[in-house]
Amino acid sequence: MLILVQGGVIAHYVYQWSQLSELGEIKQELTTSRARTSNFSTEVDGMKRRMLVLETLNRKLQTMFGLEADEIQGLPSGLPGQGGEELPFEEMPYDGLQEEASWEVKPSVENARISPEVSGVNSTMDRKITEIKAGLEWLNQQTELESQILEELSAAAQKKADQWASIPSIWPVKGALTSKFGPRVSPFTGKKALHAGIDIGAPTGTEVRSPAAGKVVVAAYDGRMGKFIRIDHGYGIETTYGHLSKIHVKYGDKVHRGDLVGLVGSTGKFSTGPHLHYQVAVNDRVVDPIHYILD
Repeated sequence: MLILVQGGVIAHYVYQWSQLSELGEIKQELTTSRARTSNFSTEVDGMKRRMLVLETLNRKLQTMFGLEADEIQGLPSGLPGQGGEELPFEEMPYDGLQEEASWEVKPSVENARISPEVSGVNSTMDRKITEIKAGLEWLNQQTELESQILEELSAAAQKKADQWASIPSIWPVKGALTSKFGPRVSPFTGKKALHAGIDIGAPTGTEVRSPAAGKVVVAAYDGRMGKFIRIDHGYGIETTYGHLSKIHVKYGDKVHRGDLVGLVGSTGKFSTGPHLHYQVAVNDRVVDPIHYILD
């Protein structure tokens, strides 16, 4: 009888020891998983911060290119108001990822009594997993949104680049300004008249260059303007070059900023000496060319 009792006690202790051993392994596994979860959560936080920096940059570029948030393709306009209490990233009550954490712990002993310490580790890890799910879902949404914005910004940048290349911005010839834009007493009639451009005095044969990209729409002779050129720069902008001694382009030619288009002269009856008559029109209305000279 004593032997049976002793055998039972020994068996009980062996069982308890095996249970404690397994619980120790579970605790170690949970502790390791918690460390991995914490590290992953830190990485997600870092990714979120980098995404916020990208978002800020995108907003600045949108402003530069004149794009509003609700003009981005596919984004809803007139978004409803937002508000409510904000929580730190670590406390975001959010879930919904398609995939569960691959390192989710599964106890090896069913219905085992887990110590409060081990239970606390498990609870902490569950909370971390929820945080990570929330962070990853937010990153997925933001990545899609910011990628879409970048595509729109790329298209806007290309459009702006084309537009900037087409806006007159340099002196078409090196010389002295001899007559400004606006009302003046005509040197030909003695009466007050509108001077539709500016006159730039320079020796005959001085090179005349296009101030922007465009297409030659006129290369001809006029009784008053003499040999002259007109370039269509797009976006409603045209420039005219009068009294040339020689024309270096023909109708239909495409030119770029800085290309040679002609030489200064004094052709036509409305010229008192070698100079370039330079004219800028926007939507068929003449404007002061000085406003389109940046250099």
